[in-house]
Amino acid sequence: MRSRITTSRLLTMIHGATTFEEATAYHQTVPEPQFKDYLYELMVKKELNPKDIIQRSGIERSYFYHILNGNKHPGRNIIIRIGLCMHASLQEINQLLRLAGLSGLYSRRKWDATIIYAISKNFTMEETNHLLISEGEEPLYREDHNV
Repeated sequence: MRSRITTSRLLTMIHGATTFEEATAYHQTVPEPQFKDYLYELMVKKELNPKDIIQRSGIERSYFYHILNGNKHPGRNIIIRIGLCMHASLQEINQLLRLAGLSGLYSRRKWDATIIYAISKNFTMEETNHLLISEGEEPLYREDHNV
């Protein structure tokens, strides 16, 4: 498990450093967080196993295992679907998105705001998808196709 230091504390340390080496000393001793590791952490925290997420999200089994192994890099919709199926918080979903190199949910975009609303109301993935469709927004997945 990596050392727990807040992002704001780390920023303060970087801003207060007199040398580059001092500013990046933390990074020399603590590995960068990885998407797959954080996903595993959330699964443990939420007491879920891969089978639970596969069944709830409709993501193809082998594809999900490729994600867990770090062999595939999921897109934004897949990560949001996984987060919704885990009943992850907005902060947790945004962290998954950032670690995957994607933008977090942004409240000024209607599609994102709809997802944020659904997360805040603890909607299921299906309820969230229906809300997106009812608002004329692009759904997380097409209901007429296997996901």
